[in-house]
Amino acid sequence: MQEKIGNIVIDDSFYSGDDLYTDGSIEDRILEICKSGKEKEVLHMSNEWPILYHLSDIRENLLEWYPFTKQDDVLEIGSGCGAMTGLLSKKAGSVTCVELSRKRSLINAYRNRDCNNVTILIGNFEDIKLQCRYDYITLIGVWEYSGLYIQGANPYLAMIEKLKTFLKPQGKIIIAIENKMGLKYWNGAPEDHTCRLYSGLNDYIGEKNVRTFSRQEIMALLKEAGFEQLSFYYPMPDYKLPDTIYSDGMLPETGEVRYYRSDYSTYRIYNFYDATTYDQICKDNMFPYFANSFLVVCGGKQQELCEFAKYCRERRNQFRISTEIRNVAGKKYVVKKALCKEAIKHVLEMKRMETKWNGILSNVLCLEGRLEGDEYILPYTEGIDLDAYFYTWRNDSEQFIKQVEKVIKEYLTPNEQDFMDFTVTREYEEIFGDNYPPKAKSLRVTNVDCLFSNLRKMADGRICSFDYEWIFEFPVPYKFVLWRALTQLYGKYMIYLKTQISKNEFLARFEIDTESAAVFEKMNQKFSYYAHGENDKEKYLVNYKKAAFMQDIRWV
Repeated sequence: MQEKIGNIVIDDSFYSGDDLYTDGSIEDRILEICKSGKEKEVLHMSNEWPILYHLSDIRENLLEWYPFTKQDDVLEIGSGCGAMTGLLSKKAGSVTCVELSRKRSLINAYRNRDCNNVTILIGNFEDIKLQCRYDYITLIGVWEYSGLYIQGANPYLAMIEKLKTFLKPQGKIIIAIENKMGLKYWNGAPEDHTCRLYSGLNDYIGEKNVRTFSRQEIMALLKEAGFEQLSFYYPMPDYKLPDTIYSDGMLPETGEVRYYRSDYSTYRIYNFYDATTYDQICKDNMFPYFANSFLVVCGGKQQELCEFAKYCRERRNQFRISTEIRNVAGKKYVVKKALCKEAIKHVLEMKRMETKWNGILSNVLCLEGRLEGDEYILPYTEGIDLDAYFYTWRNDSEQFIKQVEKVIKEYLTPNEQDFMDFTVTREYEEIFGDNYPPKAKSLRVTNVDCLFSNLRKMADGRICSFDYEWIFEFPVPYKFVLWRALTQLYGKYMIYLKTQISKNEFLARFEIDTESAAVFEKMNQKFSYYAHGENDKEKYLVNYKKAAFMQDIRWV
């Protein structure tokens, strides 16, 4: 029987009458929330993991970058509460959802009721008779449950083999799944499905119906199913709430991966410091083995163009953008684009701000971009970001400071004649409030995001700038720019530096005293409110953080 909710067609002809998979009574609440259209309001107020997992649009980061087209037909297996359905509807021509739970299907329909190209089939995938073939089939957090719903000696292989029969000749299967060898599981995170420590590392002994795999195991299973073309991507911190997507073509540098205490589903005990371990893993080119989860694209001939994507969804609408690195015919480009129509103006302004900033720091090369439609595109240059460059001296604070001093002196110190006395303007107060240090110096144009992570040491030794998002055409105390860069750098390497030198001592070495630092902290908070909404309301993830503890074992 079919029914419609808004534009969504729901077909329960294959429904058994029982919801075999559920988060319990909270799904009743989520259904009422979606009926009333209050998803965002509740998301900002709650601290419950199911609310975050089912309602946050951060989930869309997983596939927002993927080049679906309006000619593509997508089959979404295990569509759940529709966290990905709306995105797929917007990007593809048609979306057919298969979902075991009627309640979750209703949630999906109500939250995506305006989509006019979505059909939801309720029932077990094995029982549903599909009449079409598809360009894409997605398995987002589903493959690991094959043992519950697919018959046979190897249900995980059988699932893929069956799905393959519903693909068009050049069709692709897209899989998101945890990596059983992911670093977080070595470091005290309970296994997502069994809720037990080290369950995956112990090869799921005693578990019959759920299983995740290592990278090599996934490759073997998919190749046994007949897929020769595989592309691996690495969503971080994991595929559930990713902010960054890496690939084999663009892996993280040392000093780049920092997710300590980003735990939202359950409490956590850390056995060791994530930062130091990830740094070594990245240095040794082992990140693909220890990434927390995988996104795998199987089949087809054409390689995906995007090698890296980073998202800024926890901002006010007018500043929500993504950064992609695309590989087109062997040449890489950095692409900035808006995640919603309100942010298009912000992206288009980057070209003008690039022109304003060019030449302000005479020894820094400003990469020149171009506008194509609503996208701002820059050439990608090989090299090492400066924050990763300083990794070499992490265990020697004196050498670390000397190297930072050298970079600041040679590249981040403007010519004396370019400085002017700081004066307060209306534009300044709107963004930074009435906070400013006495007798400050400023420039006519200021890039407050001139961070070491936004500066690259190129192969020929030159330093280039490639981020023009937060450039202001009114006076801003220039020492605030240096404070932001130094504070971020210290935070990134704090685990190495804190036993050698405190943050205040570190800043003092660069002539930033505690009084000035306190003023800069207030300026930065106001700037954060400007970007993320009053009281950082769009930074709602902090509401969901669970307690985390560092294991301290001493043998005596």
